[in-house]
Amino acid sequence: MNKNARNTGVVASFAILLLTLVFIILASIFPAGEYNSAKQFLAAFRPALLMPVIPSFLLVLANILFFVSLFYHAEESSKPFAMAGLLFGALYAVCCGITYFTQLTVVPQNIHLGRFTSLAVFSMHIRGSFAYSLDNLGYAFLSVSFLFFSGIFNLKSFQGYIKAAFIVYGIAGLLGTIGYITGNALLESFVFISAFPYLIAVLLMLIRFLRGRKNGKLE
Repeated sequence: MNKNARNTGVVASFAILLLTLVFIILASIFPAGEYNSAKQFLAAFRPALLMPVIPSFLLVLANILFFVSLFYHAEESSKPFAMAGLLFGALYAVCCGITYFTQLTVVPQNIHLGRFTSLAVFSMHIRGSFAYSLDNLGYAFLSVSFLFFSGIFNLKSFQGYIKAAFIVYGIAGLLGTIGYITGNALLESFVFISAFPYLIAVLLMLIRFLRGRKNGKLE
């Protein structure tokens, strides 16, 4: 793994952890909630509700760098897993990037212009909307991406912990998607539970990248 890719991994991992913390803080201060109709959403809407969307959009960009660093981290023998992980990671970036950009542009503009009927399609906070579905699809792709990327690690030493964290996140994320599709509240809760193995996986990779930068290699 070359120096530039390793440094990219350090920056991306740190950015993901920082932006996730910012998102949690903003989401706690400005909870958006979920609504069953555009009417409910309009009654509760205020511009501050969009604040958590900003770090979410930036997280998409940070994840792209993270995927690239993982691809270059992979040995030649595991490059097919890395390529598949990168492909599904790119699909996640497209789905969620479009969703979050729409929340910051189309949604407030339509509210300002009084085009309320379009909110039922474009607001991700309205259950069953196109944006809500696209966001869930994006995270399903992210889960599959992590499952493929888990294939670039072996089971020995520190790599085994990273591999386990990637697999646990991938499975938990897919369970959350299944919960959304089936309307199962228990499974849908895995959308939030999966955040923990995701952050653990990123943190472990940050440690690995830092070790590699210090030692000049990744073992």
